[in-house]
Amino acid sequence: SEIRNGKDPIDERHALKRTNQTPTFGECAKIYISNQSGGWRNDKHTLQWSTTIEQYCTPILNKPVDKITQEDVLSILLPIWSDINETASRLRGRIEKVLGYAIAAKFRTESNPAILKGSLEYLLPKVKRSTNHHPSLPWKEIQAFWQDLRAQEGVAKDALAFLILTAARSGEVRGMTWGEVDFETATWTVPANRMKQGLAHTVPLSGPAIEILKAQPSGASSDLIFWNRKKTSLSDMTLAAVIKRMNAKGERKYLDPDGRIVTPHGFRSSFRMWAAEATTFPRDVAEFALAHKLSNQVEAAYQRGTMYEKRIEMMHQWTSFVVAGC
Repeated sequence: SEIRNGKDPIDERHALKRTNQTPTFGECAKIYISNQSGGWRNDKHTLQWSTTIEQYCTPILNKPVDKITQEDVLSILLPIWSDINETASRLRGRIEKVLGYAIAAKFRTESNPAILKGSLEYLLPKVKRSTNHHPSLPWKEIQAFWQDLRAQEGVAKDALAFLILTAARSGEVRGMTWGEVDFETATWTVPANRMKQGLAHTVPLSGPAIEILKAQPSGASSDLIFWNRKKTSLSDMTLAAVIKRMNAKGERKYLDPDGRIVTPHGFRSSFRMWAAEATTFPRDVAEFALAHKLSNQVEAAYQRGTMYEKRIEMMHQWTSFVVAGC
């Protein structure tokens, strides 16, 4: 990429000043990364910096660095701040450093709009710190992943494909039985005892999701749909192994912006980011689709009401996006 082209950062800065044009954020990022990379631990760290800037800062890459405002920074951070806070926090710090470089190089005179202390800390929502987030594939890479996934073999590949299309948790998919599926209404109802929030959850099924189910050996109501040679539930490691094999064998590598191999659970974040960045669905629709914490009253209402109809539309749009070109 242009950010990783290895040009001399001092020469670059002088060249930019000679043009009498204010450089863009992308140009400043390129110089800053080139200037700092010699002191970083390894090339992977440089790649992580470049990847996060390129993945999330598209709205400001070509914007003159002296025109970037706090609103610009917030527009990048807010959509991902709560869902992938670890990545968002790291991204904020990197934007701050690039803008700090621009100020030091006298490309901008305004204060740094990405500073957290005394500024953004009052505007960004408070997030409960959790353990490491599951590595997730950027949603723009989902279609390429899906094409490769279709070429794989075995039931784990089918379970992973079904997980992606439904944005469900790994355990919900691996433990699903034939009795939970209603082909007439194209729904999958996960019972309360298998849901994280302890509430039954109905998932609308798209055509490709139903095709995956119908391709599995049929069984009794209580029989698992996806099972291994011992006719017991697949493990999460079995689904993760599909991705690792794809990374090992293929030309393309499926990694999160920090260079980690993506996990099955991470596809829920991919879905969430697609919904936020590529659709106009209200935030609540995606939250309901992911079965995030809801009150009993709301749960009952959305299953019957318009929110469920919107979820049907959302899941069909998601499926159309994922399988495009297949």
